[in-house]
Amino acid sequence: MVKILCADTTSDLCSVSLFEDGINIGNESSSKERSHSKLLIKLVDDLMKKSKTTIKDIDCFSISMGPGSYTGLRIGVSTFKGLSFSLKKPLIGINTLDIMTESVINLIDDNKFYLCPMIDARRMEVFTKMFDQDLKIIIDDQAMILDDRSFSKYINEKIFFFGSGAKKFIESLDVPNFQLIDEINPSSRFMGKISLNKYKSKDFQDVMYFEPYYIKDFHLIKKKDRWVRS
Repeated sequence: MVKILCADTTSDLCSVSLFEDGINIGNESSSKERSHSKLLIKLVDDLMKKSKTTIKDIDCFSISMGPGSYTGLRIGVSTFKGLSFSLKKPLIGINTLDIMTESVINLIDDNKFYLCPMIDARRMEVFTKMFDQDLKIIIDDQAMILDDRSFSKYINEKIFFFGSGAKKFIESLDVPNFQLIDEINPSSRFMGKISLNKYKSKDFQDVMYFEPYYIKDFHLIKKKDRWVRS
C-alpha cells in the first residue's frame, strides 16, 4: 500500500490529506487567515495521530506547488521539501489549477464542455488555464487580465468557470454558455489520484532545486511606511 501525504497551502484554506493507493483515509484543514506557518505541521501531526500512522510510514510527499498565495506557497513547499529531504522520501509537485479541475470534473453531466479554473490575482487579473471534457489542455497556464473580450472565441461553447477569480468575471458578462461553479477552492482532498499517477511514473521533484510555481514574478512596493506585495 503506497501512502502519500498531500497538502495544499495556496489559498486561505490550509489542508492535508492522507491517501493509500489513491484512496483517501483522512483529512485535516483550517481556514485561519495568515496562519499557515503555524497550522501546517500541526495539521500533519493531527492527521498522523487520527490515522494511526507515523510520518516515517509515508512513502511520498505531495504538495500543491502553485499558482496561488505567495506566502502560502513558500510555507507549503519549504515544509514538504524539509520532510522529503530529512526522511529521504520522494516529493511530488502538483499544479494548483489541476487540483481545482480534479475537484469539479465529476460534478458535470454534459457531453461537450470546457473547464476553466481561475485563481484571483487582484483587480481583474487571474491565474488560469482551460481544459476540454477529456482534461486535454486547451489554454496553458497564464496570468490573464480579464475584460469583455476574454474567451470571446469560445462564446458558443459551454464553459464552466470556478475558483476565487471566476465570480467577478462571470458577473460582468451576460453569456448563457459561460457558467459558474461557485465555492470551489484548492484542497488536498483532490490530490490523491494525480499524486498516485505521478508516483507510479516516478514524476518526482528535485528537492534541492524545487521552487513554488508562481506563474509570474512578484515584487514589493512601499506604501505608508510598510512594504506590500504588488
